[in-house]
Amino acid sequence: MRPLLGLNAVLALLVELALLVAGVVIGLASGLPGIAAVVLAVLLPVAVVVVWGALLAPRAPRRLPPAGRLIAEAVLFGLAVVGLAVVGALGFAVALAVAAGARLALGAAVGAV
Repeated sequence: MRPLLGLNAVLALLVELALLVAGVVIGLASGLPGIAAVVLAVLLPVAVVVVWGALLAPRAPRRLPPAGRLIAEAVLFGLAVVGLAVVGALGFAVALAVAAGARLALGAAVGAV
C-alpha cells in the first residue's frame, strides 16, 4: 500500500502542475486581444491556487472532507479539460483528462484524495 501512496503523491503533484499550465494555455489561446489574453493567463492559475489553498490543500483553513475534495478536484480538472478543448488544445485536454482521472481513481482507492 505504501508504494501506491507515493505514486499517488507524485501523480497528484504532476496533475496539479498541469492544471496550472492549462490555465495559462487557456488564457493565452483564448483569442482575446493582447493584454486581455495575458491577464486571463495570469488570473486563471491564480483562481485555481486560491480555491486549492482555501479548500483542498492539506493545511487549508476550511479543508473539505474527502468526498468533497474528490468532487471539487474533479470539477476543477473537468473545467480545465473543457477549456483546453474549447481553445483547440485537444491533445493536452485528453492527456490531462486521463492523468487526472487516474490520479483521482488512485487517490480514492488508497484513501488519499
